Amino acid sequence: MTYIEPTLWAQKQFGQAHLNDPRRTQRLVALAASLAEQPGVPVSKLIISPAEMEGAYRFIRNEQIKAEDIAEAGFYVTAQEALEQQTLLALESCLRRHHFSQLLPSQHSR
Repeated sequence: MTYIEPTLWAQKQFGQAHLNDPRRTQRLVALAASLAEQPGVPVSKLIISPAEMEGAYRFIRNEQIKAEDIAEAGFYVTAQEALEQQTLLALESCLRRHHFSQLLPSQHSR
């Protein structure tokens, strides 16, 4: 896997997102780049200008923007990249899931 500069990555990953306004897509790309440049940092702690912070919060609060539209853009790019690979590694969680009934005391133990 090769390193890609965060702004280029964000543009590639989300630059084609259909958010019904190109300014929203630009804001998404800018926010994704900022988050990629500062991994693990919450939006409220990003080192960005006050105007960028206000834009990020407006983007997050905008009810016209659907998470599904953002995800779809990312899924599409990921699928396209997967098609270009000769080998893919598929990981599966081996964590055991407990059913709620298994966590309750047995009725026979009373």
